[in-house]
Amino acid sequence: MIQHPFANGIIDLQPTLISLGVGGLGFLVAIFLYLRVEDTGTYRSREEHGTARLATTTELMGLRDELPENNMILSQHAQMGLYNKRLPYSKQVNKNVGIVGSSGRGKTRNVFKPNILQSNISFMMTDPKGLTIHETGNHLLRKGYKLKIFDLITFLNSDRFNVFHYMDSELDIDRVTTSIIEGTNVSTNTGENFWMQAETLLIRALIGYLYFDGLILKKYMPNIPMVADMLRSLKREDPDVSSPVEEMFAALERDLPGNYACKQFDLFMANFGGQTFMSVLAVTSARFAVFDHDAIRNIVSDDTMEIEKWQLEKTAVFISIPETDKSYNFLANLFFTTVLKVAPKVADEIIKGEREGLGYDDLIHLKLRFDEFAQLGVVPNFTESQASVRSREISIDFVVQARSQVEGLYGKHKADTIFNNCGSLIYLGTNDGDTMKYLSMRSGDQTINTKNQSVTYSQQGSSSESTQSLGRTLFKPDEIARIPLDETLVFIDTFNVYRDKKFVLESHPFYDELSEHPGDGKWYKYKRYMSDIDEWEENVAKEYQIEETPAGIDEFISQYPAA
Repeated sequence: MIQHPFANGIIDLQPTLISLGVGGLGFLVAIFLYLRVEDTGTYRSREEHGTARLATTTELMGLRDELPENNMILSQHAQMGLYNKRLPYSKQVNKNVGIVGSSGRGKTRNVFKPNILQSNISFMMTDPKGLTIHETGNHLLRKGYKLKIFDLITFLNSDRFNVFHYMDSELDIDRVTTSIIEGTNVSTNTGENFWMQAETLLIRALIGYLYFDGLILKKYMPNIPMVADMLRSLKREDPDVSSPVEEMFAALERDLPGNYACKQFDLFMANFGGQTFMSVLAVTSARFAVFDHDAIRNIVSDDTMEIEKWQLEKTAVFISIPETDKSYNFLANLFFTTVLKVAPKVADEIIKGEREGLGYDDLIHLKLRFDEFAQLGVVPNFTESQASVRSREISIDFVVQARSQVEGLYGKHKADTIFNNCGSLIYLGTNDGDTMKYLSMRSGDQTINTKNQSVTYSQQGSSSESTQSLGRTLFKPDEIARIPLDETLVFIDTFNVYRDKKFVLESHPFYDELSEHPGDGKWYKYKRYMSDIDEWEENVAKEYQIEETPAGIDEFISQYPAA
């Protein structure tokens, strides 16, 4: 074989023991190397610890409506279409906006005013300083808006709100009762539940009486101050003689047997007698004593708010609320509760085709803006409303200085829900550590590379360098704290956080129509009448008015000769 290597051809196919051994060994080596080299792991290069990054302006452009006036402004370059029906499904983020900004961070100038100048929707907003209506009123009138003002600072020169105008079911009796009680509570001590239940029964009965006697029997238009009047007439002067209020309920039972109000009243009278009755009566009377003020009686005795029209006619509603005195915030809460009941109901009727000639396309988007949200107290059913109004072309914005303010009012679980129900979150600046930690978490984790260098100083001297990936949050809490005053962070569902300049109000096309101070000629002044008599006296020419003096009467009579 060695002497004649090619005697059997170039390739000898005749197996031998040696060739089989060598071939088998080679096969095993190949399998070993394959199994050792082949890596079945899953790798995401440069994404090992997170993929968070800053969003780009180009990425956010898809959120905009083709018509610029249909957008809400979030920052200088971030805008979002208000009408989801005009946007692709993938861009239909809910329009609820949470705004975090401490005092002086530009929530009014950089967020609220630019959006008011858009003039694209109906809106209601709380205005603690009472200035915004003066600064924007003339612009809104030029854009065809109806203007409403609910002044809970002076209770003068205001539109009026009567909750009974919006009650169309006996279920509303419970809603109004709950709103008044929660809005006027001064203690959260659960040890007072006995008295709370007794008081609830009584208030429910009295409000129910006014609902059935006034609205259902169509005798008169009731109002909340009438409850205070009834409380004065509930105590018996003679133990053996029914009080006037008891007689009123007896008459109502004859007219409407088995009605809800009488059932509540009978339950109260049967279970709370003697000294307990007097104690409950005293507590309830104290709660309604605020309606003894004539100014408060006037503002809630009639209704000019027209809440049912807000999504059919462009309307701007400004609610002036004291920044430090919370005595009358319960009226604001009652108003908010009514809006959150009436507006969705009207929208549902239109969407379901129950209003002839009106359809979904006729609905104007309604934005409810709660500035200084924490000062308003607990708004009943707020979280439920916030989660459900989206399909009715309604959205809710709120402003807080720190996340802890919401937790203090609603508890941690509901606070989480309130923030999670926001499609967008705008950070304007805060000094609250917990809020910065929350926003840091919201910004997400990113993957970064680090280099490690090692140098040995010796006779042979050597050095080495290695690179490895690590994870870190996109913004650490202290980095969020140091964001400049003119910058903002915008968090939008399904998008990375967007860092941008706050909107510059002067860059808005309608800025010139905005008033900056009373002397610039654009300051809006308004007049509201607190009664029909006030309106008559204002509009009837002075020469036709009779002076309330004998001389004035004589002068008036002397114009007509005796027969």
